[in-house]
Amino acid sequence: MQRLFGERVPQIQALASSASPPASAELLPWIRKNEIGGDAVIETPFGRRQAIYCDYTASGRAIRPIEDYIGDNVLPLYGNTHSTVTVTSEQTTLLVHNARQEIRSMTGAGDGDSVIFIGTGTTAAVELLIHLLQPEKLVVINFIHEHHSNLLPWRSIAKACYSVKEAVDGTANIGDLVHVLEKSRKAYPDCQILAAFSACSNITGICQDVQKITAIAKRYKAIVVWDYASAAPYVDINVNGTQPLDAVFFSGHKFVGGVSTPGVLVVKKSLIRATKPKRIGGGTVFFVTPTGEWYLKDAEYREEGGTPDSVGIIRLALAVKLKRAIGEQTIIAREAHKSQRFLEGLQKCDNVVLLGAPTVRNRLAVFSFLVKDPISGLFFHHNYITALLNDLFGVQSRAGCMCAGPYAEFLLGIDEQLAAQYLASLREAEALDRTHLRRVGEHSCKEVLRPGFTRMSIPYFWSDEQVDHLVDCIRFVSERAADFIHLYQLNCESAKWHHDKQRTFHARKLDYVSFTKHGMVVEEEKRDTSDPVLPEKSIEEAKQLADESLEALKKTVVPDGRFAIDERHAHLRWFVLPIEVTERAMGKSVDYPNLPFVPRKYPKIVAEMNGVGTELQTSSNEQINGDSIAAKRDTEPGFREDTGDWEIIDKHFEDNCVPCSSDVAQCSPDSAERGNERWGGLGTDENPEEAKDSDDHKRVTELIHGLDMIKKMCIFSACGQIVFGVVMVGCLILTAVPTFNGKMLKWGCIKDIKNCEDSTDHEGYLKTVAIFMCLALLFEIIALAWNVFTFFACCCKKYLTRPLVILSLIATIMLLIAVIIYGVNNKDSIKKPFWLSICALVLAAVDTVIAALVCLGKRRLYKDSRVYKINDVYRSDSIRQKK
Repeated sequence: MQRLFGERVPQIQALASSASPPASAELLPWIRKNEIGGDAVIETPFGRRQAIYCDYTASGRAIRPIEDYIGDNVLPLYGNTHSTVTVTSEQTTLLVHNARQEIRSMTGAGDGDSVIFIGTGTTAAVELLIHLLQPEKLVVINFIHEHHSNLLPWRSIAKACYSVKEAVDGTANIGDLVHVLEKSRKAYPDCQILAAFSACSNITGICQDVQKITAIAKRYKAIVVWDYASAAPYVDINVNGTQPLDAVFFSGHKFVGGVSTPGVLVVKKSLIRATKPKRIGGGTVFFVTPTGEWYLKDAEYREEGGTPDSVGIIRLALAVKLKRAIGEQTIIAREAHKSQRFLEGLQKCDNVVLLGAPTVRNRLAVFSFLVKDPISGLFFHHNYITALLNDLFGVQSRAGCMCAGPYAEFLLGIDEQLAAQYLASLREAEALDRTHLRRVGEHSCKEVLRPGFTRMSIPYFWSDEQVDHLVDCIRFVSERAADFIHLYQLNCESAKWHHDKQRTFHARKLDYVSFTKHGMVVEEEKRDTSDPVLPEKSIEEAKQLADESLEALKKTVVPDGRFAIDERHAHLRWFVLPIEVTERAMGKSVDYPNLPFVPRKYPKIVAEMNGVGTELQTSSNEQINGDSIAAKRDTEPGFREDTGDWEIIDKHFEDNCVPCSSDVAQCSPDSAERGNERWGGLGTDENPEEAKDSDDHKRVTELIHGLDMIKKMCIFSACGQIVFGVVMVGCLILTAVPTFNGKMLKWGCIKDIKNCEDSTDHEGYLKTVAIFMCLALLFEIIALAWNVFTFFACCCKKYLTRPLVILSLIATIMLLIAVIIYGVNNKDSIKKPFWLSICALVLAAVDTVIAALVCLGKRRLYKDSRVYKINDVYRSDSIRQKK
C-alpha cells in the first residue's frame, strides 16, 4: 500500500488457521443468537413486548462478536491514519488497508478500479461520482424504481432525463430500455449517455438482471453505474464480470453487522477526470507551499480527505466477511424461501393490498403493503398500521414512501396531476418566515394527507416460525384494525398516531447521562420490569384486547377529525378516520369520500422454487373493487401463465422523459407532442387498469392489422412476379429462339428480313443476353416460390422476408446487364425484345422495392414482438443456465 512520499505499510501474512471454515447454514442460528437487540423489550400501551426488527432494508443491526472484536482489537490501538510512524497509526492504517482489500474481493474490483469510502452512504457516493466524472453534456437514463439518491443528483446536472418503465413482473421493461436508448441517442447525438440503475427496489425487493441490462446499455456506448444500496448485503457483485460495470456504490450500514459504517464507491479509474478533490483539505495533498499545492493523483486517497471513519470502515469489512462466509447463493436461496413463505401466508389476508408484483423469482424478502377498510373502501393510514403492529406485537416496520417517491406514486396509482394536488396541499406558505420563526421540519397541518404504505423486510437468518408469526401479526391487524382505531389520536401536522395512554414517548435520553467524580452516571425513570408477552402468546392477547376495546367503544369520546381537513383538500383523503369507524359501529350512517387513487394491479405469478412451480394467487390488489382480473388476464392475447409475463406489452413506446428543470431542453424534439402524457405511464384521469386494457386491445389490433397489410403486400409482389415472368418468357422467345435456332419466326418482330442484318453477326452477344435473361427469370421464379411460402407462413419469422429481397435484387441486376448489352450492341432492328426487356427491368425493380418494404415492415413488427417476448427469452436462458 503506497503512502505519502513512498512509505509502505508492512505486508503481514494472515496466520493459517487449523480450523475449517463453518458451513454457511451453521452461521444463521449464530447470527440470530448474537444479533444485538434480538431479545430487546419495548414498552407499549398494551404492555411489554419483545421487539421484532423488520427494517433491515433501511439499516442493519449490530452483531455482538463483531463489536467485541472492535472493542478488543481495534480501539485499544486506534490511531490517526494520516501517519504511519507510530504503532497505533500504523496498525489502524493496516486495518483500513485490509478493509479496502476485503471490499475489492467482494466486488471483484481490480487494479483498474478505485475503491473509495465515503461518509454518508449512497447519497454521498453519487455526489462524489459526479465530481469524479466531471460530465459536460450528459443524458441520464433511470429505471422507474430509483431511490432519490440515484435520481435527484443526476437530474440536477443532466441535459435530459429518461425513465424506463416497468415490466409486468416488476423488473425493468427491456424493450422500453432499448427504445429509450435509441431515442436518447438520436435526440442527443453529441451527448454522453449515462445509465444509472438500481440493482434492487427498496420498495418491492425485486432485483434486476445486471449483466443483461449492462450489455444492452453498452451497445449504445453508455456509461453504466449501479446503485446496490438495497442489494449489496445479499447478492453477488462483480464489477469486472462478463459485462464490466463502470461504477457501483452502496451503503455499508445496511449490512448485517454494519451499523454506523460508511458508504462505498467503486469506479473505473479510466472514467475519472477530476484532478482536484471534492473536499479540499487535509489528507488530499502531496505537497503544499505558501503559494501553491499539489494534490494526490490516486483518487482513493485524494477523495478521502479529513480523518476517515476508520472504525466504521473496519466494521464494514467484518460485516462483508460475514456475508461472504455465508455465501451469496445461500443468502439468495434463503431470501427466495422467506419470500415464498411470506407471500403464501399473505394470500389469506384479504384486506392486505400488496404493492408490486407478487413474484418470488429474482427478489429479496422486502414487501410493501396497505391495509384496506372493506366497509368504507378506503385504507387505514399507514402510520396507524405501523403503530398498531408496534404496540400490539412489537413489530418494527417502516411507514412512508421509502425515499422513492416516483415509484411509490406509480405503485399507488397516483398520476402526475394528482401528485401535484397533494403537493399543493402539503407545501408551506411561501411567505412563511423561516429565519425568525422557530419551526422544526417543513410541513403543514395537512401532512396527514401524504400518501404512503408500510414496508417490512424479513432477514434471511430468520426461522420459518418467525416468518409465520409475522404473517399472523399482519393478518390480525388487517382484520381487527377498526377495533382499535378509536383508541388512537391523530396529529395532522406530523401524521403520527399515538395511543391515548401513551401521549409521551418514554425513551432513553442523553439527558439521563451525567459525569461526576464517580464517573459516568445514568439516571433513568422507573420502568416496568415485568416479563414481556411472548410472541407465541401475543396473538391470543391481541384478540382479547380487541374484544375489550369494542366493549369500551360506546364510552369513548372520539374527536371529529373531518373538520381538520378543509373542503379544498377533502377529496384527497384516502384513509378512514376514527370518528367514521366509531359512528358506523354505533349504527349511524356515514358518508365516505371516494378513494382518490387505486394501487396498480399485477397478474398472478408462478413461483419457481427448487424446480417446483408453486402458483400464487392473484395479488390482493385485484380485490380492491371486489373483482378479480385473473380470468381476464388468462384470456387476453399475449399473457403466459408459465412465466407470468406478457408477450405483448407495448407496440408504440413512449419517451418517458422527465424534464430535469425548467431551464434545460426537453428530452426529445417530439416530447411536446405528447400532450398531457404523465410520468410513469398514467396519462389520463380514467381508471389506470381500464386504460391499460384498452391500450392492450389497441396494440394487439394494430399488430394484427400490420401483419395483414404485409400479407397483402406479399400478394401484390407475387402478382408482379407472375407478370414479370410472362414478359420475360416473351423476351426470351423473341431473343433466344432466333439466335439459337439460326432462323426467324414468321410471327416474330421482323416483318421484312431483307431490311435486317444477318442475325449470325450478333449471335454471340444475343446468347449472352439470353443467358442473363434466363438467370433473371430463374431467380424471379425462386422469389415467387419463396413469396408463396412466406405468405402461407403468415410472415411469422424474421428470416422469411430477407431472401425475397435478395432474390429480386439479383434478378434485377441480371436483367440490367442484359439491357446494357442490348443498348451497347443495338445494331439490329429487333426492337420489341429490347423494349420488353426494359419493361421487365422496371417490373423487377418495382418488385425489389416491394420486397424491401415487406422486409422492413416485417422487421418493424418483429422488433416490436421481440420486445414483447424478450423477457421470456432472457428468463428461458437463465433457466437453461441453471439446469
